[in-house]
Parts: sequence; structure tokens; C-alpha cells
Amino acid sequence: MLIVIPGSEVGLHPALMDRAYRFRHTIFVEQKGWEELRRPDGCERDRFDDAHAVHHICMRGEEIVGYQRLLPTTRPHLLSEVLSDLCRQPAPRGPRVFEWTRFCVAPPYREMRPRNDSPLLELAQGVVEWGRARRVDTVTVAIDWRLMLIAMQLRFSIRPLGFPKRIGRDDVVALRMSFGQDTLEAIQAARGTTEPVLAPAPWPTAA
Repeated sequence: MLIVIPGSEVGLHPALMDRAYRFRHTIFVEQKGWEELRRPDGCERDRFDDAHAVHHICMRGEEIVGYQRLLPTTRPHLLSEVLSDLCRQPAPRGPRVFEWTRFCVAPPYREMRPRNDSPLLELAQGVVEWGRARRVDTVTVAIDWRLMLIAMQLRFSIRPLGFPKRIGRDDVVALRMSFGQDTLEAIQAARGTTEPVLAPAPWPTAA
């Protein structure tokens, strides 16, 4: 089950969010080598971690095993302000388009052929469930190009926005990814269940 914390409620869950920011730092800085994100306190946060961000945290018991963030493209976001060089033309924006960012999975759970209990599948289903509940059907992303293959298998409709660029140890590409009922069904089939992944409320013991 994913824990969803709107940016406006981060202050209600300081302990869990501190762990999430440290998880991001471990993955992106220490493992992926995105040195521009390094922080002395070991917490990876940026100017987009504001009241408009939406945080999804994937747990296995008390352990964080995955994380992702959704940002409205009607406001400044990574592809418009920081990683715009990944796009040959301005990335799509609008009320039905969100940026899917800081997607990461703990090393023991990373697989190019995700198993049915994979955090990757849970996070992907979380994006689709969250989006469909809010009339959002498109996300823009900047991810390692190898994840394109998994996304295509899960029935995301993909359009590259530019060419890959080396960031740290990753070859990162910007994509426009649309989704619908067929995407949800493909993810559910891969997970072997039609159960939703979004928790109805933040985890009560996490704050």
C-alpha cells in the first residue's frame, strides 16, 4: 500500500518525510551519482517540495522501499526550470498533465522484469489510480531510458521529448506518458490482483 502525503500536509508527518528525503538522497546522490542534489544533512529536497507537491511512499512493514513525487505542470517544475535541456521543445503542460519525478526503488527490489510484489509496479499503479481520480491522464518524466521498456509493457503511451543525457550514472530521457484503463489493467495483471494500492489516508503511525 502506498502512503500519499500532499505537500500541504508534510508538516503533519515530519518523521516519515525526513526518512523519505533521506531515501531520495541515498538513491539519487549516493547510488546514482546525481552530485548536484547532494546536501550536507543527507536530505534531498528542492524548491518543488512545496505545498503543491504530492508524495507517494511505498512501504514494506516499517521500511521505505520506493518513492515518487507528482508536481502540477501548471506551475514551475523540473522539466520547465531545471531539466529543460532534455526537451527539444517545451514539455506539455496543463491541468491534466503532472510531472512524475524522483521515482526510485530500493536496490533489493529493482528488477527489469518486475515480480508481482514489486514496488515499481505498486508505484506505477499509484500514479494511474491517483491520476484517474483527478482527471489526470498524462505525466511527463525524466528517467533512465531503460525504464521506457517496462513502461511500454505496462501500456503507457510514450512519446520521447528529446535525447538521452548523462546525469550521474544514468542516461536520462524526458518522456510524455499517457495512461488509461488499459494501463491500469496491464499493471493489475502484472501484479496479479485488482486491489487498489492507494491508502485512504496517511499511515497513522508514521508521524
